[in-house]
Amino acid sequence: MKRLSRTLVLAVACAAAPVFAQVAPSLSLAEQMRGMLSKPPATATAAAPTAPVFSPAPAVTSASALAALNAPLVVNGPAQVRQSATELALRFPAQHRGAMTKAYEESFVFWQKLETQLGLTPNDVAAGVAAFIAGNYSAFMQQQVPDEDFKSLVLQMQGMLSRNAGFTQSSPAAKRAMFEQLAMVGTFMVVYREHLNRQPSANEEINFRNAAKANLEVALGLPVERIQIGRQGLVAR
Repeated sequence: MKRLSRTLVLAVACAAAPVFAQVAPSLSLAEQMRGMLSKPPATATAAAPTAPVFSPAPAVTSASALAALNAPLVVNGPAQVRQSATELALRFPAQHRGAMTKAYEESFVFWQKLETQLGLTPNDVAAGVAAFIAGNYSAFMQQQVPDEDFKSLVLQMQGMLSRNAGFTQSSPAAKRAMFEQLAMVGTFMVVYREHLNRQPSANEEINFRNAAKANLEVALGLPVERIQIGRQGLVAR
C-alpha cells in the first residue's frame, strides 16, 4: 500500500498518543470477518466457522486488468463513521476512548484517499476486508504490502464475499459498519507501523505485533507463520 505522508502519521499519532503502548486486538471484528469469509459450520453446534479456503486471485498487471476483473461489493447504507469509530474505541480504557475515536476517524479519512490513489471503487466491502488483512500483515511482518499485491487481495476478497450467503444476506447497515471498521483498523495498523518505524520503541513494538498477530489468526483461522500476501493475493503456506 502507498507510503504514508508524514502529516498523516503525525495526525493519527497525536490522536492516539495516550494509548500507543497498549494497542488492543480487534478480536470481535476479526471473528465477524472470518464468518464472512468462511463456509458455514458443518453442524449447528459447531463452535466457530472453519478456516477460509483462499483461492488464488487473478494477477493484476495493469489498471485496465484491474478494471476488467473488478467486481466491487459496494455498500449503500448511509455513512456512520463516528459510530463505527466509537464502537472500535470501546476496546480501550474509558479515559482513552475519545482519543482512539478520533484516531480511527482520521484513519478512515486517509483510507478514502487511498481508495482514490489505488484506483479502487469507493465503499467496496472487499477492499475494507483487504485493508484489515494487509494492515495487520504489514504490522506483524514489519514490511509494506506492494500496491499490486494489495489490488490482487481486493479481487480475491470480492470473490470470497460474493459466495458467502451470510454476507450477501446482511443488511446494508451491517455491511456499512463492517466496511468502515475493517478499513479503520487496517489503516490504523499501517499508520502505527509507520510511526514505530520512525520512532522505535521496544515495548510498543512487542504489544503492537502481538495485536496484529491476534487479529490475523482470529480472522483467517491460520497461524500467522502460514499467512503470505503476494501477486496471487493471500495464500496459506
